Amino acid sequence: MTNKNTSKSEFFNLFKIKNFMIFSISQAFSLFGDKLDYMAILAMISFLAQKKNLNASRAISFLSIIITLPTILFAPFAGIFIDRWDKKKILIYCDFFRALLVAFIPFLILNTFNLSLVYIICFFVFLFGLFFNATRLSILPYLVAKRRLLAANSFNNLVGRIATLLGMLVGGFIVDWQIWKKIGISNSWAAGFYIDSFTYWISVLSLLYLFTKIKIKKIYIENINFQKSKNFLNLILFNLRLMGNDLRDTSKFILKNQKVQIVMISIFLFVILGAGALVLYVPIIQESEGLKLGTSGVGLLGTIGSIGLILSSLTYGIWGYKFKRKLILIVSFFLFGILTVILSFTKIIPLVIFLIFLCGFLLSPIFVIQDTILQECVPEELRGKIFSLKEWFLHLFFGIFAFIIGQLTYFLPRTKILSFIGIFVSFFSLIIFIIYRPEELI
Repeated sequence: MTNKNTSKSEFFNLFKIKNFMIFSISQAFSLFGDKLDYMAILAMISFLAQKKNLNASRAISFLSIIITLPTILFAPFAGIFIDRWDKKKILIYCDFFRALLVAFIPFLILNTFNLSLVYIICFFVFLFGLFFNATRLSILPYLVAKRRLLAANSFNNLVGRIATLLGMLVGGFIVDWQIWKKIGISNSWAAGFYIDSFTYWISVLSLLYLFTKIKIKKIYIENINFQKSKNFLNLILFNLRLMGNDLRDTSKFILKNQKVQIVMISIFLFVILGAGALVLYVPIIQESEGLKLGTSGVGLLGTIGSIGLILSSLTYGIWGYKFKRKLILIVSFFLFGILTVILSFTKIIPLVIFLIFLCGFLLSPIFVIQDTILQECVPEELRGKIFSLKEWFLHLFFGIFAFIIGQLTYFLPRTKILSFIGIFVSFFSLIIFIIYRPEELI
């Protein structure tokens, strides 16, 4: 059990841990590049729309499907390989190949004008990202002491959100900056891909340096003598059996561990809220009477929410040890549900801005607590599987709920559906609170 009297100085002591700071800052650069990459893709699609009479909206919708496919298809199994492979090599190779792939996109487009080939590259970029992110989270306990995991996750959440915010705000200017033509980049959107590739190289070099300083324990896991296996089909079946056994063990662990159960339930609630926000509230912001803020208004409110998220990352990182974690998790979702109900009917723009800020402020403790509980409670041999399973839940159920909510709009107004989602989340949070008594919520 975590000592609740742990000083807030744990957060500031992280600045003294050189290896952790190298890891966190290098990953912040990579996150900045990811958002810049997304802005570059949007600008590239606009470029193709003008050159090839492409339907930009349809192209973006296809891209959204492509980038979620790797997680949906491979997340349940990614952790199995992560826990069997060298985690150092996974991180380095994933960013190495991502650096090469994103730098190749401008060359591919300018020579073929074939967006389908870019979809293929994006699929593999996000597949490598899946393996990288699950491994990154499972390796954090090697960088800081267990008592500092909450502070470390808060710090990573803080710098990650800042990098994401800067990537969104600055990215639009970078991909439209005409100065790139003066240095030989004829299409300014291509610069976004080159800068993203550069951020991946920063990550690779940082990891190469870092892994000369830390040691990661190797886990013995059953294997076979591949040289003696002449039947390729039997080899595949054997590995599928191993995968099935690992998934079975992971499922048993989740069913027996109440802390991990609460995390998985919180992911379920988060997905419902996220799908509702995307499918219902974004159109409300753009089109609803009384708001009609357009797409630029969506960006403005997203920035306001990001500011709240950044401030809560800092606040919770400093004072989070004073509160019971799962209690904060449940209370955050309860309040989130109430805010969702209010937002569904609010037309007063200053009040909307304030409520969006509060929603952003509630997000950081949710992210931090989820990762911290899993890092503390899950044994090393299951950690990769759990984190990849978490990512799979997020993407799979987000797609499912987004589809269901979209179909409901044929029968009910958006505001009613959104308010029902808020009521459901708050009510379900109360049920969790009753089932897991407060004294058991650490």
